[in-house]
Amino acid sequence: MTASWDSFRGSARPRRIRGGEIPAPGALSWRQQRRMILEAQKAARERAETEQTEAAAPSYNEIRIGRLRLDIDAVFTFALIIPMLFAANAGSLSAAALAGLTPLYVFARRRQLIQVLIPRLFLLSVPIYALVTTVWSEAPGETLKYAIEFGITVAIGLLIATARNQEAVLKSLALAFLIYVVASVALGGRVAVGANGGTAFSGLTYSKNLLADITATGLIVSLAVGIIAFRSRSWFWMGVAGLAVVLDFYVVLAARSAGALLGLMMGALPMLTLAPLVWAGKAVRGWLTATVTVVLLAAAVTHKWLIQTVIEVGASAFGKDATFTGRTYIWYRASELIKEKPALGMGYNAFWLQGNVDAEGLWQFGGITNRSGFTFHNTLVEILVTMGWAGAVICIACLVIGAFFLIRKFVTRPTLPLVFWISLLLYEMTRMPIESIAILPFYFSTALIFAALGSGFNGVKPARVPRGAYRHQPQVVEVRPILYATTTWANPTLSAVRGSLRIRQQGSGDPR
Repeated sequence: MTASWDSFRGSARPRRIRGGEIPAPGALSWRQQRRMILEAQKAARERAETEQTEAAAPSYNEIRIGRLRLDIDAVFTFALIIPMLFAANAGSLSAAALAGLTPLYVFARRRQLIQVLIPRLFLLSVPIYALVTTVWSEAPGETLKYAIEFGITVAIGLLIATARNQEAVLKSLALAFLIYVVASVALGGRVAVGANGGTAFSGLTYSKNLLADITATGLIVSLAVGIIAFRSRSWFWMGVAGLAVVLDFYVVLAARSAGALLGLMMGALPMLTLAPLVWAGKAVRGWLTATVTVVLLAAAVTHKWLIQTVIEVGASAFGKDATFTGRTYIWYRASELIKEKPALGMGYNAFWLQGNVDAEGLWQFGGITNRSGFTFHNTLVEILVTMGWAGAVICIACLVIGAFFLIRKFVTRPTLPLVFWISLLLYEMTRMPIESIAILPFYFSTALIFAALGSGFNGVKPARVPRGAYRHQPQVVEVRPILYATTTWANPTLSAVRGSLRIRQQGSGDPR
């Protein structure tokens, strides 16, 4: 680069190395400057007033009663979970409430229904296949009825998964489980268990395992709500969560369910370990996720050993027989039934029916006098008997895909509700080898599992609020006088003098 001696004169303007001369800034009068500043201030005031009006007005997903605001998703979640929890007591009234409330919930979410379902359509393949099994079912009428109920339950789970305010949904869940556990402690009874004449707390039902499942799930929900409340300093919800955790833990111990205790451990520990990672870096979350995945794969490979360990722990700790309340014999009978129709099964929910000779024999073996409410106590076995290997492949594929996207979303965009859904999914997966989970109609865990599998996808995006024209107009943020001059020989700098102005606009990198 060469330069002439004239370029160092005080009257000469500096030149760029490339690109030619720097254009001289245009001067603005004092009136023009003042007018632009006033317009920018007016636009800022209008924007603030618009935001205040929008904050005061209830959004489409809120119900406002005076100063009280209720989230529509939270209200419907509470109204739908309560009948599921009290299904053993309410009977057909619970089913009627769920069948009536679900269309109302769909109507309330009608604007986003297609947007919600498109990324989660694969999860509907499970209830659709259950409905298709009506064609070859041994009890087509019962299969059709229960398949429709199963589809409604899955739809409830997907609607919960796509709620915009997930924290409000978790609070409604915690409140529903707290109401149930308080009623169980106040009015519940006990049932006989084990071979030594012991008893276990069964609450409002005749099944201690059902009570343990409800309270263990409620404990995980309450832990999540407690962490959220602690972060936001919401003392009311911290008190609600603390009371629920104490009651739920007491009931789980009193129910003497080894499977629920093992699942609770597998669900509560990830909750406490993953919650701090919400504020950690993506690399740390990715590393821990890979570690957990390896552990889960190892557990899947050694699942038979884990089942045997659970059986031995349950037998020693709770005084049960060596076959874990007869589950091993039930699984043996199920293997014989699977061999009869291995590909397609005998039809969704077509086995545990009164009049079925095999079901009557297992009821008699298990001492089930009411001849209902019994399962094979193994999720895969239950699916193979009723829907065959075709149904098992569909269910496993949905579980793997949903879990992958759930973990992926936590690594990329972590939130505390995602921590809860991961913990709940781990809790349920831990219990799948010893309980029938995720395929029962109008059952709370079925809805929550599909909600967890659907939470890994994008939810409803908030509508864009139209702004005024000022949003796209430049705003004056700085007005300062400048002049190109030199203060020392061969060192051109900028020094302020009167009579020349430079204006920098918001959103513009170059001064004008």
